[in-house]
Amino acid sequence: MRDIVKDYLDGLIPRRAFMKRMSQAGFGVAAAASALKSLEPLARAQSGQGARGQAQTSVNSPAGSLTTPFEGTGGELLAEQLRAAGVKFLFLGNGSGLGSLCDALLDRPDMQIILAIHEDHCVSIADGYSKASGKPGFVMFSRVGTPHATANMYNAMKDRSSLIITSDHAESDREGRDGLEDIDDWLETVEQFTKFRWVVREPERIPEWTMKAFKLATTMPGGPTYLRFPRDILYKKKVRAGIYPSGTFNIPMSLRPSPREVEQAARILLEAKSPLLNVGYEVTASGAVASVVQLAELLAIPVTQSTSWGADFPTTHPLFLRSSAWRYPETIDAYLNIGGTMEGSASDGGGRLRGAKIIHACVDAGHLGTAYPVHVALAANIKETATALVDAIKSMATSQRLTQIRESRLAAAEDFTKRMRESAESIARRQFDRVPLTWECLSFEINAALDRDAYIVEEFGTEGPRSLQWFPFAEGEKTKIGRTTGYSLGWGVGASIGVKLARPDNQVVCLQGDGGFLFGQSEALWTMSRYDVPIIVVIFNNRCYNETRARMYAQGGRQSELKKDMLSYLGDPNVDFVSIAGAYNIKGEQVQSREQIKAAMQRAVKATRDGRPYLIDALVERGQSGAEAWYPAYSVAKTRTRRV
Repeated sequence: MRDIVKDYLDGLIPRRAFMKRMSQAGFGVAAAASALKSLEPLARAQSGQGARGQAQTSVNSPAGSLTTPFEGTGGELLAEQLRAAGVKFLFLGNGSGLGSLCDALLDRPDMQIILAIHEDHCVSIADGYSKASGKPGFVMFSRVGTPHATANMYNAMKDRSSLIITSDHAESDREGRDGLEDIDDWLETVEQFTKFRWVVREPERIPEWTMKAFKLATTMPGGPTYLRFPRDILYKKKVRAGIYPSGTFNIPMSLRPSPREVEQAARILLEAKSPLLNVGYEVTASGAVASVVQLAELLAIPVTQSTSWGADFPTTHPLFLRSSAWRYPETIDAYLNIGGTMEGSASDGGGRLRGAKIIHACVDAGHLGTAYPVHVALAANIKETATALVDAIKSMATSQRLTQIRESRLAAAEDFTKRMRESAESIARRQFDRVPLTWECLSFEINAALDRDAYIVEEFGTEGPRSLQWFPFAEGEKTKIGRTTGYSLGWGVGASIGVKLARPDNQVVCLQGDGGFLFGQSEALWTMSRYDVPIIVVIFNNRCYNETRARMYAQGGRQSELKKDMLSYLGDPNVDFVSIAGAYNIKGEQVQSREQIKAAMQRAVKATRDGRPYLIDALVERGQSGAEAWYPAYSVAKTRTRRV
């Protein structure tokens, strides 16, 4: 029935054919007629017709569009189009170019400004909101703030986040003169970080271009779009245009894979002796986790996780290999990458895939066969792909054969994952009483203090797996958001604000390294404090960039040989993060032992239940051997010849 309904809504079959196919599928005439009646409003909306089947038109809008006439300033047109798109929060920075929009918002109390004092945080807050809500995030800041925002625009593009990022632009009669806050080509500066970019030069087309930016940002594969509005068109009065309802730019992307390719992939998986399934960010983005779990369980295929901002498979599932993926003893003869990218040697696991038949499925066709050769490529929606593979496999094998395959593999996979987890936990628990804290102990106690359905926003590096293994991420359990696949630091604290705005009735905890926090994230605490955003921020403070050190030492160069790290030590000064939080009227405390973190988490939970954020500065081990506190010292004061 699903295929019949989709074909009807897509306009591929008329009413008569719908009734005929429903009858062939076993539905009675009355049931088919009832279904058709319920679908008719949706069909009319998708075809651009009104309730009586008449094409709807309005002033200054393309013929046949379902728009509502509106007259006002350019800023009012923008606000009205955002309202029609369902925008509740506007993530704004400070700038006089936003004045016309802010004037309009005074008369629209249903739309809430969330102000950030740095443009990069406008983007990270919107990104967290979009990831947690599944809705697009709208951003606007001063035109000259665009360079500040590009780090998190890059992160959003890597994650294909649905963001609409906007700014003002030079007045139409001053553009191109190298004037105040202007350069010749602003769009070129963000080309690599955006899916679409445009300068809106006609005030009556503000709704049209805004609608297009929403459509492109939300159509998978998504990605941030960027619009610039010259100040004079935002302030222009008595502009007449049509406002687009949200349904006119919501494009369903339930693209089904090719039946022929599905059959090939299903046969490979069915005949494989030791297949492996790898999941990526598109699984979460397309709401396909349950479908992928069903696929993995059907043949008891072990599962690995590629780089992703989400947990794309339940981390407590016996088929999930965690970071032990490439220690799995079986020789891999079939590899299904579903929803992730193929990153060459990074995905190859040191040659484990040599000789394996590769299947790659994702909606972003640009990733298929570009970084790694594949035997079968499936360019389609991930949920549709997983469902189609399950159906195809079931059609090719008897239930008895499927049971035999499943039982023969499941016991081995369960035994392996159980042994690996028990071993890791046993080693970690022996060190729980260390001072300073181990990453494992700190994470264990944080998890123990939280609600079962808390949201965890993390921005960890190489130490991440040690921490995250203590949090169960699954349906009905905790939800993971972060780290971005872009890996540009300075995202996590702002993103956690957006997550809490999207999920006010869930606990939200931000897990952040000290190095990442020092990438300009303290300003996000201002927004957190102003809007009473009750988040627990835990800084894993090892006074070091562990990830940088680990990568450099792995190259075996002079730094590794002499145990002298030129860049990574962050002590001297030892930053007082609790005092930084206090400057924004946020309470906090420093801990370094297991008993201290237990008590601190109780106070943090109480503070957030009372409606305020709380920061914990947790001193943790560095985890790297060598001269941990060494750095190439230099004192300007000692070079002076005058005491000035």
